[in-house]
Amino acid sequence: MFSNVIKKSFDELTNLELYQILDLRFKVFVMEQQILYVDTDYKDVKSVHYFIKDGDQIVSYLRLIPKGVKFCEFALSRIATDPNYRSHGLATQLIKVSLEDVKGEPIRISGQAYLKDYYEHLGFEIVKGPYLEEDILHYEMVHSNQ
Repeated sequence: MFSNVIKKSFDELTNLELYQILDLRFKVFVMEQQILYVDTDYKDVKSVHYFIKDGDQIVSYLRLIPKGVKFCEFALSRIATDPNYRSHGLATQLIKVSLEDVKGEPIRISGQAYLKDYYEHLGFEIVKGPYLEEDILHYEMVHSNQ
């Protein structure tokens, strides 16, 4: 059974939660998508971490980066769901809760091109792109979040 959306600052994360988050991101971005990048970009320490668990295991995750850290607006990044848990709407649930938490503030993402329609369905609009980021085609998109 899936947990409700859990939100924590970096300092509130347990060692195990941080380990599971890094493990999930590694499995999705490095192993599955074969993106070679430095994941530990220090934006985690300033971000709010949103995740859903199945029992004790984190299965879907994103981080909300404060204004001025990555972009002038709030930013969503590292959106990842364990491949065994996709098609349950978990990432959509995380995105909607994070949007609600900063209602009235625009949110910017650098979204992979194959997810463009998905993000547009959630209300994001393309403002830049396509462009290459870590050798993967991306679009910069903004949600007005009104």
